[in-house]
Amino acid sequence: MAPQSSFPVFDVDSHVYEPVDIWTQYLEPEYRVLARSAFWHEVDENGLEMTILNGQSARPMNASRINRQAIYRPGMSVADIGSLDPQQPHPVTPGASDPQARLADMDAMGIDQALLMPTLFSEYFPVVESVDVASALARAYNDWILDFAKAAPERLIPAAILPMQSPLFALRELQRVAKLGFKAVAIRPAFHAGRMPNAPEYDPLWAALEASNVAACMLPSPGGTNPEWTSEGAFVERVASHLAIGHRISESVAPWMDNGLFLSAICFFGHMETYPKLKLSYHHSGAHWVPLILEKSETYLWLQPQMGKPVSLDPGDIFFNRPSLVNFDSWESCVHRLPDIYETIGAWGSRYPQHDASDAREAIQNLEQGGLSGDRIRNLMGGNAARFYGIEAAAKPVK
Repeated sequence: MAPQSSFPVFDVDSHVYEPVDIWTQYLEPEYRVLARSAFWHEVDENGLEMTILNGQSARPMNASRINRQAIYRPGMSVADIGSLDPQQPHPVTPGASDPQARLADMDAMGIDQALLMPTLFSEYFPVVESVDVASALARAYNDWILDFAKAAPERLIPAAILPMQSPLFALRELQRVAKLGFKAVAIRPAFHAGRMPNAPEYDPLWAALEASNVAACMLPSPGGTNPEWTSEGAFVERVASHLAIGHRISESVAPWMDNGLFLSAICFFGHMETYPKLKLSYHHSGAHWVPLILEKSETYLWLQPQMGKPVSLDPGDIFFNRPSLVNFDSWESCVHRLPDIYETIGAWGSRYPQHDASDAREAIQNLEQGGLSGDRIRNLMGGNAARFYGIEAAAKPVK
């Protein structure tokens, strides 16, 4: 069990693994038949999974019998997970879909609060072709994750999803979840129906996010199962198809490539200037890429500044002087090597229950070994996130 820290720990990269209940209980009855040919996921008693996407059997997210998205349990090491037999089925971590088990795991990992992010609804949902069914599925997921969080609303912070297939339906769902009390929505930085999330059609959505004070969490997914035009993941997998290493290459590179592409796009097209109070955070891609993207954007903006509307030639200045947050992983040395960059925008994430998850103690030890202490660690491990999302930090239990 991870020792409890003396300050609240907020995990901003914590995932659920969606149960079939979303489709069979939360999805409105009139959409259940339609969803079977749009997006449907279930697991049988032997652990065999089946995903239908747009009328076809979808490519699985894993290349073996190990469900890498929901395999970690507190106390497991990388070596433990690496020693699992990839030819044998392994049970999904209970805390991935059961709130009481999740809370027990959070206690064991030294985590006080967690922002809950999707998994299947991040990988497959953005490419659902039926706009109407996508809207219904978003409502079903959001109602389920809200009920999940009700087990401990001061500790479990749900992020909603939006049907980005339609700017109109996405706006309607944002308005609905904002009234329900959601503090954040997860948006994949990929092409939705052929459009990036900062396309002009989405301007009313971004304006509403800014006005409602709901944070926009850019949550990439490997994308290796998706059509190649959607994101970097499918292209990476095609290039790496001759390698046989037991898991998809896109897991390690596509997330930061997709988030980097989105940040580049908003640097070049004035998104941050247009919505200066919009809360934008970047998740599940590490933090190392942010200075590089900002520096390269500045260089090329100076080289070719005519972009159709006035944009800052110093995007880093805009980025750091508006509500921004960047999720870092436990092992990222850039955070303690460049504390002046990350000390006010960095926020730790466990990656639970994925195969490369880690607990809070490991993250704190790495920060301490890198020379950080005091308020810097407190902010990186929770203070920055609590302020960003406007959430009161969970009270530490009296010992």
